[in-house]
Amino acid sequence: MEGDDFPVAEQLVRVAIHARISGNRQLFIHQPNRRFVRALTLNGSHLRLFHFDRSGVQYTPPFDINEDPHTFVRLVLGLSSQDEADIGLDTSIRWLIMNGRKVGGALMMREANNSVQLYPLLQLEPFFCRSSICGRSTTCWSVLDKRTNEKLLVKSSWRSEDRTSEHLYLQEAIGVAGIVQMVSCEPDRAQTKELRSLLDVIPQGFQNRIESRVLIKRYGEPIVNFASCKDVLCALRDAIAGHRVLWKKGTIHRDISTQNIVFGKPGAEPGDRGILIDFDLATHFRADGENPPADWKIGTRMFQSAMVLYSSVTNHPLPHCYLDDIESFFYVLTDIIHSYDQSGATRSLGSELKIWDEYDGRRLGSIKRAFLMNEPISPSIISRWPKAFMDVFYAFRDFLEPVSRQRVIFSHKLTEARADYCKGLLDGAEHHYNLVLQLFDTGIAALEMENNSSARPESSSSHSAKPNSPTSSTLKRPYEEDAESQLLLKRPRTSLH
Repeated sequence: MEGDDFPVAEQLVRVAIHARISGNRQLFIHQPNRRFVRALTLNGSHLRLFHFDRSGVQYTPPFDINEDPHTFVRLVLGLSSQDEADIGLDTSIRWLIMNGRKVGGALMMREANNSVQLYPLLQLEPFFCRSSICGRSTTCWSVLDKRTNEKLLVKSSWRSEDRTSEHLYLQEAIGVAGIVQMVSCEPDRAQTKELRSLLDVIPQGFQNRIESRVLIKRYGEPIVNFASCKDVLCALRDAIAGHRVLWKKGTIHRDISTQNIVFGKPGAEPGDRGILIDFDLATHFRADGENPPADWKIGTRMFQSAMVLYSSVTNHPLPHCYLDDIESFFYVLTDIIHSYDQSGATRSLGSELKIWDEYDGRRLGSIKRAFLMNEPISPSIISRWPKAFMDVFYAFRDFLEPVSRQRVIFSHKLTEARADYCKGLLDGAEHHYNLVLQLFDTGIAALEMENNSSARPESSSSHSAKPNSPTSSTLKRPYEEDAESQLLLKRPRTSLH
């Protein structure tokens, strides 16, 4: 670079491009074990050092290489080091090189007893890797446990210093059906402030990030890669059941989405047919204490509850609770209905859902409230699914409409009635979960009955709909037969006014 007045902002842009693209190779992507990138910019006789990591960028003041040649030489030698750790690579991942090419590798993890275990990589590249430089930068590797010959996953990520490490939530979930199971962990492997050699003086605006690594069981594909309607209902049902157990332990997921629900292993028993994964954004909910308010910036916009979305404009939103996650499960089902058909083939997303990612929190919250209030579904979408499957959708929506409406209303109130409402939610949680699981169980049974009926020849009259059939009635209004449950769902403990 030439010119003594070359702006530092322009230098930053150019060196950032180098950090991501160097010789047609994106460094952080094509070297997924890279922790940081350092680069020099020469502007006339003035030099700067740029350092990129998961917290962003840091750069030095310019100095004249003619006046300080020793520093110049030291920087060049440091960037040319043969020590992989010095140039930003994670040395816990080792490669087998033949004829100048990687042909194999292994990943080292420190066990709870401080011993080191080596896990061969099943693939040279991670099967998932976020492309951004700054942020969590989640990277997932497929590995083999040679002791058990079991295929496992290693997940590395850089959490914000103010967030709880995912491994703590996974420890609480050990043995819980429907929840990803952790084998071992390394919670605090590195910190970006250490990579920058920051001591006690932290620059203003700097957000320290901590690298964590968890070894977890391997499961099936995301729920959107389904083969049948029953697979979808079974996976959602078991993931919700697992969510209930964690709620009792005081954990809320806060990022329910189509990518965070996967199918269980082939032939999984009921309870493990759907697995809830990725607890990076989870939090603890204290039933007897203060909980932080819901934050619309946490989670996946498409699947957030209406109340969480309204938190973008509400001064005192309610805390994120189990009902917000249950509403997110409903939007997972909604997305599947609109984006696929019953065979799993992709369909163009309906116009009513295309706009969901385009609006701000308040507008999308209003759209979702209208959607819950029996907004019609296009006949072309309904025709793609069996009646028993759509009955689950309608019953789920009927359950959520009064619940979601109350949460939005009370998020705007700071009254004694609000406190009573929150206490009533805690008292009614088990009942709410039972209602939701019941409507899924009924729908699964109805689908099985339909499949059994279609598998054997019957008279044409046997296929006619029965408007007053018990299955239809149960799915359409799963709580109408219980006056007490209807009161709990549709009214708070005190008046809304």
